[in-house]
Amino acid sequence: MLATLAWTLLIAGSPATKLQPEVAKEMTNVIVAINKALGLENWAVEGEEPCVDRGGMEATAKDVSAEDARRCAASAIDKGFPNLGTEYAVGIPMADIGPATVFVIGRNGTEGWGAYSCDPSRKCSPTKLTAGSKQAKRLAERYRRACESPKTLWFPNREGSCAGTLANTPEPAPAPTRAPATKAAPGGSAAPTPWPVKE
Repeated sequence: MLATLAWTLLIAGSPATKLQPEVAKEMTNVIVAINKALGLENWAVEGEEPCVDRGGMEATAKDVSAEDARRCAASAIDKGFPNLGTEYAVGIPMADIGPATVFVIGRNGTEGWGAYSCDPSRKCSPTKLTAGSKQAKRLAERYRRACESPKTLWFPNREGSCAGTLANTPEPAPAPTRAPATKAAPGGSAAPTPWPVKE
């Protein structure tokens, strides 16, 4: 938790106090466009035809390669997103079976802002990475993991999206362990206390 917060503060710097409405709307729209193209967030149930073949349910499901996911996502954002690459970048974390989710992260004037994938009934509204909300914490964690993974697909590219700060990210401290209680053993040395026995 502390590592995520420290990493978020390090990455985000001083976020702009407010996003321009057209940029905020575009961030949301690019996520929805990629979700529809990759068949994420139940868009297929809404009647959207993905441009990747994910197969059917369970045994007939198919893995989607990084190449297919990149080609498909690129076709979805080919036009209509003029701020992509200048005001924000897109990250698509990849699981073994294919693309797992989509998020956007601010660049230049929108640094410190981002948005992540959500189902069709909700808006994928941008948020500050430093906000204390659950949404902001989830976004910061997804962003951190995406930057750590070499499998993440980036649009237009990874350059400038992770800022090389991962090496400075502190690892979470391990939980403290309690030493077992001791009692004096015959001869004066301490010995571990045995588990209590019910009588």
